[in-house]
Amino acid sequence: MISGRICIGLCFIALAMQVSSAMAEVFTYPALRSSQASDPEQSLLTSTQPMAVIYGSADIGAFVPVIEAFQQDNPFIGVEYHQLQTLEMYDITQSQRANGEPAADLIISSSMDLQMKLANDGYATSYQSSETDALPHWARWRNEAFAVTQEPAVIAYNREFFRENELEPPRTREDFIRLLVNHDELLSEKVTTYDIERSGVGFLFLARDERFFPGIWDFVRILGQAKVKLYSNTSPMLEKIASGQVVLGYNLLGSYAETFTQRNPNLGVILPDDFIVVYSRIAIIPRGARNPDLGGRFLDFMLSIKGQSVLQNEGNFNPVRADVPPSTFSSLIFDRYGERVRSFPVGPGLLVYLDQAKRQRFLRRWQDALLNRR
Repeated sequence: MISGRICIGLCFIALAMQVSSAMAEVFTYPALRSSQASDPEQSLLTSTQPMAVIYGSADIGAFVPVIEAFQQDNPFIGVEYHQLQTLEMYDITQSQRANGEPAADLIISSSMDLQMKLANDGYATSYQSSETDALPHWARWRNEAFAVTQEPAVIAYNREFFRENELEPPRTREDFIRLLVNHDELLSEKVTTYDIERSGVGFLFLARDERFFPGIWDFVRILGQAKVKLYSNTSPMLEKIASGQVVLGYNLLGSYAETFTQRNPNLGVILPDDFIVVYSRIAIIPRGARNPDLGGRFLDFMLSIKGQSVLQNEGNFNPVRADVPPSTFSSLIFDRYGERVRSFPVGPGLLVYLDQAKRQRFLRRWQDALLNRR
């Protein structure tokens, strides 16, 4: 549940690039304790409590536990969390640098490619600590970009619908295709996935699928024939699957889906048996941050054993550190399916997904496949 201390506002941010304006939800968590200067007169002149400004793409409901845990350890620091779409976050960061405006103290994005481009293009400050050193080698790049989670793409389905229609939910991509072909009328307009033209993580998931699943474009064509419903965010897809408005979802974020099942038992979640795509949220401390020390402190907390445990136990964000005791969900992914996990290492290799010519070819192929209806 979101804390009662929360204050919600709307922040309209002018952008100089592709998006003319963006609307961010801003969630403010005041410091738990107030520090007083020893001189009463000086106290009147002292500015407000330190406020860590964080830009993030994670839903506040999933991310608030780590904010509150951070403040338990840092009671004199407030937190201002700007929940943004990943492209907005990227554009804002570039715009702030171009205009000489102060940036956020920490940026945590689910678009690994965009975040890596910021780091590669010199928008990230180098930062090193005992907590960043504890990360596996694949999870950090030049002490500038850091993986803070590991999250799988899953299949989600409506348990009641499948039970009533005596159907088995698909456990592989080939199963998914056969189900749509064999029950085309029953499942027409009942399937959902990401709109990869608007969702950065959706684009990454499908690009990874293309590398490991030769039949991916036949799959997309069949999704188009099924009149697939496209969304840019995970939460509305999960809500519609649980309610029965749609009944089957592909490549949804497992962290959100697993959390959603705890209050919606009608939602089923499947880790694909053929292979599992796992991506990470990447954090950077931007150059020009208002308070880079606060950004580093929050990053260290997220990467600490305590912070990683909170992310895992409260938000189902699987930990990056190997010395964090795994949850049942995490163990299932990395122990049972270990050899079938397809992860994204943090590094310049992610930039291939931003090559404009390749990206446009990929998107055209997506559009053509979706529109190739019978």
